[in-house]
Amino acid sequence: MQKTSLVILLTGVVALGMWGISDYMAHKGEAYGNVERGQSIAEQTCLRCHTKFEGAPLPDPNVTDAPPLASFGQRWPLENLEEALAEGITVSHESVTMPEFSFTPETIADLLSYMDKLTQKANETAKQ
Repeated sequence: MQKTSLVILLTGVVALGMWGISDYMAHKGEAYGNVERGQSIAEQTCLRCHTKFEGAPLPDPNVTDAPPLASFGQRWPLENLEEALAEGITVSHESVTMPEFSFTPETIADLLSYMDKLTQKANETAKQ
């Protein structure tokens, strides 16, 4: 009985967290994700291996297949990353396994806001 209650409680907590992230994505540009905080998160985690844009030199020469952050929003809707960011992304690149990062709903919203800004900038550059 206690196990069932715990599973129901955990399911509810996860659902609330995912609802918050989905709510952010439905209100892009409003006060849901902070681009500056997202940039700081990216600099501390993602930009050690990934670049911001296609064609920039990779920050870690040992990682040769880390795609640019702007390319995620060009390939897929960014909200597709929500669950992976909440649960902890684990990816193996050619020579290195990506560190596992877990984010809160707020930091996910911030990071996705920043990635959305990068995607918009990459799309504008591509049109020129």
